Order: sequence, then C-alpha cells, then structure tokens
Amino acid sequence: MLWTILSIAVVLAAIAYIALAVRRARREHRARSDERAALLLAAMHGRGGGPKVETTTAAPLTAAVNEMPRRGGADQATATASSIAEPDAPPAPALAALRRPRFLTDPQRLLYLILRAALPDHIVMANTRMIDLLDLPAGDEALDHDPRLREMLHQRIDCVVCRNDLVPVAAMVVYAAAMPRAPDEQKRAETLRELGIKFLRFRADSLPRPAEMRTLVLS
Repeated sequence: MLWTILSIAVVLAAIAYIALAVRRARREHRARSDERAALLLAAMHGRGGGPKVETTTAAPLTAAVNEMPRRGGADQATATASSIAEPDAPPAPALAALRRPRFLTDPQRLLYLILRAALPDHIVMANTRMIDLLDLPAGDEALDHDPRLREMLHQRIDCVVCRNDLVPVAAMVVYAAAMPRAPDEQKRAETLRELGIKFLRFRADSLPRPAEMRTLVLS
C-alpha cells in the first residue's frame, strides 16, 4: 500500500514538473517575442519624420540579347524580311528584375511581428486579398454579375488574424502618417463588418505594443 502511494506521488510530481516546465518555456518564448517587438517599435518611433516605407521599384530593366543561330538560304532571307517588315518590339521584362526585395513593406512587417508576439495562440496571415475571405462558387459567374465582388479582387488587407482553426477574427491595415485615407477603405470596413470580422486601422509610427494589441484584437 505504501509503495502504491509513493508511486502515485512520484507520477503526480513528474506531471506537475512537466506542466511547470512547459509553462515556463511558454512564458520565456512570449517574453522574447515581446522584447523583439518592443525593440522594433522603439526603432520605428526613434526615426525622424514619418516611417520609412519600403518601396518595390524595380531596377532598370536590361534586355537580354540572344544571339540568333546562323541560317542560310531561304531561312535567312525570311528572317531578314521579317525584321524589316515589323517594327522593333519592346523586350519582355525579366521576372528577376520585377521581384520584390521583400514580400512585405516595413510597416506591414512590423505589424505582422507585433501580432505574432501578441497572439502566439492565433495564426497571422499577411497581405491577403479581400476576395479570399469569401467562399465563391466555381467559375466566374458570381464575379460577372456582382460589381462588389469584382472590386474585392483588387482590395487587400495588410494582416488577418485567425483562430487555430483558421477562422478569421480580425483584419487590419497600417498606413503612413503622411498618406491620405484610401478611397476604398470605408468599403473594406463595411464589408468586413458584414462578414463579422473586426476591422482595425493603425498608423505606422504609433503601432500598439503586443499586450495592448492583444486586447484590441480580442476584446
């Protein structure tokens, strides 16, 4: 009987130790995330003037000149005649020259990192199309008959917060202080409210800290 009680006590102690270790590891991870987000916020707030928004202007495009294989006889005559008859077409841009330096701008990236630190129990998606929040039937019939859906094809949300089952709970945009309000922002806000998704809007140079962000998203 005594050995049974001791065995049960040992098992309970081991379970309690594991639970405490897991909680401590989660607290440490949360603290590191909060510290990283706080450092990013401090760096952003310490800049002079407005926030620096990363642009995606591509470098000047250079056309790749491919050496044509030498041909003889009729082939060469046909190629020469075609080059004389048709005007020079502009070279197709190389995809590498159009590639973005980063997927997100600086304000979008900072918002994403703060959300990750504030909501480790949620899933954060960045740069999402509004139309992806809808479950549309296959085909283009719905888009052909609903102008609002066609508008949503070109509307984007900087970050969307989802529960672990990927149900969206909040959507947000971040804007530079000097930029005017986007003309379609009110439409986006109304659409999100109709879908039951909270809409939040933040200035890039005054983003909330993780603890405050969690309250804003979940309240």
